[in-house]
Amino acid sequence: MKKVNINSKGFTLIELLAVITILGILMMVAIPNVTRTIENSRRDTFADVAQSYINSVRNSVLANELKCGSGSTITDVAATPNGTYYFAISTKQSDAAYQQTTDLMESGGKSSWGNADVTGYVKWVKSAVTKNGTSETKTVYSIYLTDTGNHGTKEETVDQQIKRTSIATSGVTAKTQPSSATACTLG
Repeated sequence: MKKVNINSKGFTLIELLAVITILGILMMVAIPNVTRTIENSRRDTFADVAQSYINSVRNSVLANELKCGSGSTITDVAATPNGTYYFAISTKQSDAAYQQTTDLMESGGKSSWGNADVTGYVKWVKSAVTKNGTSETKTVYSIYLTDTGNHGTKEETVDQQIKRTSIATSGVTAKTQPSSATACTLG
């Protein structure tokens, strides 16, 4: 009888199947976690963009760079009475607010989902409050921002509350500022 020499340097079929099964299980666990991490990162970035728009408008208000009103009643933002004011946002070149938006934020300002165009508005409410007998002006800023893929803020969101959970990954519809609102533009 001849003795058959079996090469022991290779892998058996059972060993290969075991490795493939283990890799399959690891992939089933890893892919949803990686996908969730990417989605959370996009939501965080969108929230940062929304906060940047609010900060840019706030800085323009403080620097008295905005003009508010319409027709013959346009005034500097510093001379505006108490009320609600809006700054339209759009990164779509075909929109009327595009130039104002690019002047407000020279770089960035688009969506974290495929660098899509965004539209919406920053709203601020100016009111007088009395503290210790002294009258002060209080201003509250909020934003509504969506992109062309229906991602964005779930609702109009106050600047301190903008975070990952206030950003929706689908189903958000574009809104514009109310027609009765007092619009402001860079002066």
